[in-house]
Order: sequence, then C-alpha cells, then structure tokens
Amino acid sequence: MNVIKNIVLNEKPEEVILFLTKNELGISFPRLDGLYNRANWAHVENNIGLLNLVKKMCDAGFIKNNGCIVVRGPNWREPAFMLEGKYTFD
Repeated sequence: MNVIKNIVLNEKPEEVILFLTKNELGISFPRLDGLYNRANWAHVENNIGLLNLVKKMCDAGFIKNNGCIVVRGPNWREPAFMLEGKYTFD
C-alpha cells in the first residue's frame, strides 16, 4: 500500500486535505474525490460529505477554492502527522 493511501485511510480528512495543499499547486477536486473513492470513502460518507468538508475548510480559511483546484489558504497550517514525522516518503 502506498503512503498516500495509508494517510487517507488513517488520518482525519481535514489533515489529509491540509497535506495535499501544502504546495502552491494544490489538488484538483477530481483527484481528491478519486483518493477517497478508492479508499471506500474513509472518514467521509461520500463525495457530498467531502465537498461539504472542503467548503467548511474554505470558510475557515485553511484552504481556498480556485475553480476546480483546492490550494492552501491564509490560515493553512502544517498537518499534525507531518509535524510528528509519522510517515516517510522515499
């Protein structure tokens, strides 16, 4: 199993989205949806639940919606699992 799938399966979706928006490129909605779809909607009910979470995080300023892409917002923070060094990326 790859590291990203482990993260999606084991971490809170808010933390995963923060991780996926850590660089200026962000992540597209279709890719984010695909990650959770392949993980059987781990920690979110379905794609509507995922969209609602993205909206909530946008409203809080953690991320921004730039059309079809989600990028880091003014209140973005490092995900807890990254601060802990929980996963290694080789």
